[in-house]
Amino acid sequence: MIASAQAARERPAIFISHANPDDNTFTLWLAAKLTSLGYEVWADVMRLLGGDDWQRRLEAALRERAFKVLLVANPVAVDKQGVRNEIQIATDVAKEIGDNEFIIPLRLAEFKAPFLIAHTQYIDFMNGWARGLADLVGTLDKRGAPKSETTTGSEVFRAIQLLHAKQLVNIPETLTSNWLAIERLPGFVRLYDFKSGISIGQSQTRMGNAPWPLIVHKRGFLSFAPLRDLQDHFSPDLPLVLLGELPTKEFLDGGWPEHFIEPWIARNNFADLARRAMDRMFQSRSLASFELANKQMAWWADGVNAPTNKVSFNWDEATGLRQIQGTSAKRKMQWHYGVSTAVRIMPTLHIRIVGRLIFTADGTNPFPVARMHRLRRSFAKSWRNARWRDMMLAFLWWVTDGKTELLAPTSADDGIAVRLPPLTFSSPVSVPLGAAWEPAADDDDPSDDEDDEVVADEIVAEDVPDDGNDEE
Repeated sequence: MIASAQAARERPAIFISHANPDDNTFTLWLAAKLTSLGYEVWADVMRLLGGDDWQRRLEAALRERAFKVLLVANPVAVDKQGVRNEIQIATDVAKEIGDNEFIIPLRLAEFKAPFLIAHTQYIDFMNGWARGLADLVGTLDKRGAPKSETTTGSEVFRAIQLLHAKQLVNIPETLTSNWLAIERLPGFVRLYDFKSGISIGQSQTRMGNAPWPLIVHKRGFLSFAPLRDLQDHFSPDLPLVLLGELPTKEFLDGGWPEHFIEPWIARNNFADLARRAMDRMFQSRSLASFELANKQMAWWADGVNAPTNKVSFNWDEATGLRQIQGTSAKRKMQWHYGVSTAVRIMPTLHIRIVGRLIFTADGTNPFPVARMHRLRRSFAKSWRNARWRDMMLAFLWWVTDGKTELLAPTSADDGIAVRLPPLTFSSPVSVPLGAAWEPAADDDDPSDDEDDEVVADEIVAEDVPDDGNDEE
């Protein structure tokens, strides 16, 4: 293999091979991220202008400038002839420069690797784009990929972001977020242990079905609940010892030095406890649950408990009506709106709502995961942001009976209170209404014209395990 320093001088670019237009969204996102980090990035979707001899320019960049080739890998991409041609060229270049790791597949979905890259190690993006990006950047750094400290990357980054942008006008617009502001915290975080002689094995099962949210910490656990709310559950077989309690605000701000809990660990612990409290709240309202691929829980409106007609919501300016479940006669299935939650500390303490879709044949039993992925990709791909926003608002109105506060109990007399409706933000610019490109409002039941048997799984950026920090 040629030395990294020599390769960096002679071949300074990162080339992205992808299916066009199928993977343009991911490629633009990845190119923007890498460019902002100082890499020179080459991809047809961001570099080629009208009138360019795109075949000649692509091949020249791949043969003469590429330090590494990133292959956006999924069943659709690896089956396209254009992508296969680029794999062949990249394989030839790899032999010429003596780099056995020249091609780096980025797995967006399960795929059958072409013969030329059958033994190439991929980087996994199936568990979230953010996690895949972190692994990719680490790999590029280890292999000496060149970065420029004096790059014009900011201009390129801006150009990428504006590539498919629409004209804006200087008219302010109010935007509804998916953030629920936390208004009130539980009073204290408490640390418990078990009296001597109690083994960890004895306590684990009992902790798993405790009446209030808790998370394991060393031999014991952390919880917001006072001892009186836990005694009956654990005693007398597993007698508890309260090692200490700390005001929740102090715990979030400075950790718990006395018990060697650093601030960042404390914030993660709080996020985990708060998410568990939200899960219990949804469960208490008879919502159905579905475990996602990343182990997060989605809570959804099943066909037994949820209304089949439109749900009207009315929080001052947040008004409207929308269905939160429906039926597709063509596909002989039902769709159900649901949510997952992620607790965030920055820039303000809030609970983030992530919209999900669950599909069933009978209103109660979800399809297998593989078919669920296919349906998410094909069935709702024409749904616009306004539809997802209104489904979220209708769902929250229905769950809370239209209240302006949602309480997730953390003990018999305390809890985490969040404000409804979600936070809004004001944008100084907006997209002009009535533009020729603007899509018509969608119906409550989507079109059934799409092919049910789409072969690629849907991977979304939100499907990243929550760590309590805001690092997107």
